[in-house]
Amino acid sequence: MKPSSNPNAIHHDVLILKSIVAMPLMKLPASSVALRTTRGVILISPGKNVAEHSEKIQNFGRVTDLVAPNLFHHLGIFNAEKSYPQATVWCTEGLQKKRPDIQWDKILSQKSWTYSDEIIACPILGTPKMNEWVFFHLASKTLIVTDLFFNLLHAKGIGAWIILKLFGTYKKFGISSFYLRMATDRDAFKKSLRDIGALDFSTIVMSHGEPITVDAQARFKEALKERDLL
Repeated sequence: MKPSSNPNAIHHDVLILKSIVAMPLMKLPASSVALRTTRGVILISPGKNVAEHSEKIQNFGRVTDLVAPNLFHHLGIFNAEKSYPQATVWCTEGLQKKRPDIQWDKILSQKSWTYSDEIIACPILGTPKMNEWVFFHLASKTLIVTDLFFNLLHAKGIGAWIILKLFGTYKKFGISSFYLRMATDRDAFKKSLRDIGALDFSTIVMSHGEPITVDAQARFKEALKERDLL
């Protein structure tokens, strides 16, 4: 594996872009992920502040695709589309109706996704109000999730304590109770997680929290066991 010039980077083809989402009672740290492929850069869950990262992204490569990976992470797509008008804009099923103001080019499916030789796309089934897709970047063995896991180890303030305690994710890696409520078909949900867990990942990157870079497979299983999902 080619070493990265950034000692804090996960892999030379994986770029993490940080932002903040204002919520009632707290400011929620959020991350977008840029993945460099042989055809260009795929930007997953771009933040509203995507323009602030323009130089970093430009140095990383030419953006060819923008991805809204679930029904909640779409707020930055509008700005990203303006910054990268040449990019193909992907969404999970349901966002066409939720955000008709955005020109969606493709709907995520295992048939439509054209990067499977470099990035495997996996749906999380049984959660129709979330409809999240996760991505496995083969070269770096990185699993990219959006809201499936939280890992906000440095959360501060009474608001963060209240919300994250309610979710069961205060200063810890795990699946939030909010996400569990989205799982209306628990059997399909559990099967999707088993399929994802079978991938050969060594790192987990999530939108909300610090990446898991050590014992990622074990941590994944522990988080599922905690929620009785294995």
